[in-house]
Amino acid sequence: ENLNVVQLDFGFDCEPLETQKRTSKSNKKRTNDFVFNFMDCLNSPIIVFKSAWQDTIPKDILKNIKLSRLLCSMQQEEMASLTETLAYLMPRTYEAPMPTEWVNIYTWLGLQ
Repeated sequence: ENLNVVQLDFGFDCEPLETQKRTSKSNKKRTNDFVFNFMDCLNSPIIVFKSAWQDTIPKDILKNIKLSRLLCSMQQEEMASLTETLAYLMPRTYEAPMPTEWVNIYTWLGLQ
């Protein structure tokens, strides 16, 4: 038998456990997930920092969020895109000075 098992010997008389094989999703399930994710990318609200400055986010950044969501979805990333993160932080930067770490993150996002 060729088992893909790492078994440490602690002196017990036990049979090694076989590793479970990962099952892949069916094509129908993958298609349903793609359609759901596609519609979610296009219709989900854009969340920004609640502030009096939230209307100052440039329109081109807001338009690019849907495209960046689609790109992240195609790469099967489950986190917010860089464009969304930039749009969220932008109103916060106008409120008050931020700590250096957050300024570095915001600057890095703007350069991407």
